[in-house]
Amino acid sequence: MTAEQQALLQQLQAESGLRGAQRKLQDKEDFGLPPGVAGFQAPKGVEVPVVPLMGSKDQPSIDVFSWMIAAKMEDFVEAAGYPLENHKVITRDGYILNMYRIPHGKYRNTGKGNKPVVLLQHGVTLSSNSFVLLNANESMAYILADAGFDVWMSNTRGNTYSRGHVLLNQWGQRYWRFSIDELALVDLPAQIDYALKTTGASKLAYVGHSQGCTLAYMLLSEKEAYNDKISVVVHVGPVGFIEYIRAPFLKAQPIVKSDQWLKNAPLGEFIAHRDIAPFVVPFCEYNHTFNEWCMQQMNGMFYGPSVNVPTADFILIARTWPSTVASRNLEHWAQMATDGKLRLQKYSYGNDCTNLLLGANFPRSFHESCNMAVYGKETPPEYDLGKITAPQAFFLGSIDIMSTPEDVAEQQRRLKPNVVVAQYMFDRLAHMDFVWDRNAQYKKELVELLYRFSPGTF
Repeated sequence: MTAEQQALLQQLQAESGLRGAQRKLQDKEDFGLPPGVAGFQAPKGVEVPVVPLMGSKDQPSIDVFSWMIAAKMEDFVEAAGYPLENHKVITRDGYILNMYRIPHGKYRNTGKGNKPVVLLQHGVTLSSNSFVLLNANESMAYILADAGFDVWMSNTRGNTYSRGHVLLNQWGQRYWRFSIDELALVDLPAQIDYALKTTGASKLAYVGHSQGCTLAYMLLSEKEAYNDKISVVVHVGPVGFIEYIRAPFLKAQPIVKSDQWLKNAPLGEFIAHRDIAPFVVPFCEYNHTFNEWCMQQMNGMFYGPSVNVPTADFILIARTWPSTVASRNLEHWAQMATDGKLRLQKYSYGNDCTNLLLGANFPRSFHESCNMAVYGKETPPEYDLGKITAPQAFFLGSIDIMSTPEDVAEQQRRLKPNVVVAQYMFDRLAHMDFVWDRNAQYKKELVELLYRFSPGTF
């Protein structure tokens, strides 16, 4: 625990004791979110976000036991010869997030000093390492650093690198009570503000992949002031309306009613890398046949077939994928799929306003028992994409079964016509090729687009 976190906890305990501090965390309300989700207020004298801590081999930059993760960011970035900084951000509800920064390039633009800032936001089941997994001129973060950008990579709460909290235990149910709303409306603005404050830039460019695009839609439509903090949003394989997804596993969710069993099951952490990797990696690397089968299963169920990612790279990918996901994140998507009304909406707490039990032994407080208590109406509010004013660009793959043409068309239909500034379609590119394809087919277009919107951001 850092000095800042200790001061924070001590002051809360001094005010009302540990149990009182936990109740305060649960009962307060802010940001228009449910009480206890975004209600944490830092005491006087404690600045949030906290002072950054630099990661190194001697001082790991991750707040979890080393056995929980297969590979650290340092294992990739420092081995590739790029500079790496680790910055810790505490959100207003007490979650400790790890951001990573590559402040300059290795082969070009190696000097220190002000550079245009770009923030890379990963998708669901992924983390910041998806942008540094491969070699120079192959991974997005390295490409942009050598092109002259100050590259920041965020991590949403609960994933491989952001598992801390100033009060809550990550093994407890309470820690995992967050949906996509908290990722978009609490984590993302905290990390944007931190990067801008640290660099002194007036704006940053935002590159989101998959669910990372969804987070941008939610933030910019709900907190409209952030449109002025972003020079351009680059949607890479954007997912907005789950009804259009063609991935077999995800399309089956309304049929199996996964939103119901996810809500009622006593689960917090749904996918844990530490539980999967010890079995997947030895099995899949046994021989080429097993490796090929593993790759086919992952692509077939989730992301679609790729003609660009070689089977030999699966073991490298398995060192990082999947990153942990909260069950409520998946439940949120399942709710929108089951709803069937083509809405990008906030998490539904249901309409039973009694004090129920969650699963077998997990009590639910009243504010989490129904939509009426949280939102003041029986249906969750929708995110209005028509409120977005920041420029939007689209990078699409022709064989992407997660980000389909119908979905992208619906996203753009709801945006104001003048905010869509560019669209690129890449032939025979699948959803994960944007981060796992060594050819990085998008790099020329991405760099040129970010150059176009970088002037005046300092």
